[in-house]
This record gives sequence, structure tokens and C-alpha cells, in this order.
Amino acid sequence: MERIYTELNQFSQWPSSQRTAALKQLLPRELMAEVVTESSLPSNFCCRLLNWFMLWFVVGIGLFSRDSYRQVFKWLNPFRPKGTPERSTLCMARVRLGVAPVRRLQERVTALLATRATPGAFHHQYRLMGLDGFAADLADSAANTRAFGHPGSGRATGAFPQARVLSLCELGTHVLWRSLIKPCRRGEVTMAPALLRHLTSE
Repeated sequence: MERIYTELNQFSQWPSSQRTAALKQLLPRELMAEVVTESSLPSNFCCRLLNWFMLWFVVGIGLFSRDSYRQVFKWLNPFRPKGTPERSTLCMARVRLGVAPVRRLQERVTALLATRATPGAFHHQYRLMGLDGFAADLADSAANTRAFGHPGSGRATGAFPQARVLSLCELGTHVLWRSLIKPCRRGEVTMAPALLRHLTSE
């Protein structure tokens, strides 16, 4: 995981214009629209916040984690003929979008990258996969506390809510191919079977 955090930190140092261009090249509008259609979402929140754009926005707030919601909207929609929505409007539209299209997007775009020439990626004809787990600190909100809980021992409780993340990874490339995100007190052993079902004869 240290390598992944290092790469993400390097990416966060890119100029905002480059990050925006990379996002729109890797996740084009047409793909966003397809994912929204496949997810059977309800009608758009409003004319300025179409579902496909909100999916872009959810990814964007990860790329621009130091910026406000309104600033992220401005990066993704620089012309803004109808102005910039208030933060509360963006929050409501994000909640209404839900988890399903984000999960579907991850399934569509995350691919296994190793070739036979990748060191440590294959054993004979079999692709090597592994499980990697970690705890992720979350924003200190009542909703996150209810959903994920706080870590702690008998003496004290952790300052921030945490999620337990377990990923099925491709060895040699460190691609997090499939992941589960659960409350922090869930054990990785009990989470593993849900990921192992993704393994195939390859």
C-alpha cells in the first residue's frame, strides 16, 4: 500500500488543469453516461447536475481532495453558463447518486495489467493474486460513525471513524482489482470469501 499512497501523492502534485484533463481522458463522458444507464438510476437531480456529471464529480473530489466542492465543480465545468451550485446542492446530488454507479464504474475500468513478462505476476500458466487489507481514516461525521464505527481498545476510542478495506490484488502490478469496504471492526478473514469468488481458472 505504501507504493500506492506514494503514487497518489505524486499525482496530487500535478497542476489542476492536468488532473482535470487526465480525468476526462481516462473516464470520458460517454463512459459515465453508459455506467449511469447500466445502474438504472432515477431522473437527474437538476438540470445543472446530471447523473453522469455527478459520477465525474465523485471521482473528482478524490483527485482534488484539498479543494471545496464548489471548486471541484468549477474544475470539471469551467464555463458554467448557469453558475456554480451551492455546496448543499452538490451534497444532496452526490447522496442521491448513491453507491451503485461508483461500484459499476470501478468494475468497468479496473483491469488486470500483468503480462507473462511482468516479474512475479505468474506461476506457470496461472496469474498470481493476493489479498491486501488496510484501515482507512474517514471524515469525522455522525454518518461515518454510524456506518463504520471508531477503532479502539478497552481504554480508549480512536479519534476518527475508520473503514476496513480488503482488496483482491494482482501480484506484480499491485492493481486493486476488486475491493470490499466494511466497518472497522470487521475481520479480514470473514471478508475474504466474498472476494475469492472473483477468482477464475486463469
